[in-house]
Amino acid sequence: MTYLIWLALFVGLPLLALALAARRRLWPRRRALAWTLLGALAGGWAWDAGIVKLGTWDYIPEHIAGVWIGGLPLEEWLWIVGVTLMFAMLTILIEERR
Repeated sequence: MTYLIWLALFVGLPLLALALAARRRLWPRRRALAWTLLGALAGGWAWDAGIVKLGTWDYIPEHIAGVWIGGLPLEEWLWIVGVTLMFAMLTILIEERR
């Protein structure tokens, strides 16, 4: 479960802090965030599942929870969601300051 712990510490906590600190500025942009996330999930799944299926990339069973969805471990889905939202939120906040 190393990957889940790593995700919680280095993606989950910063994402939570960012969401709480800027929720009023981000809420009006929720539709843009949702579309961005949908695109990242589709593209991320196609790319990651494809290279896993080809054997180019794999996951160490001892480091993941063992829950697979659509050819990818749960942790990879959480990575796609977390990193996409984090960078999308940061982009919105930086652009609003300009």
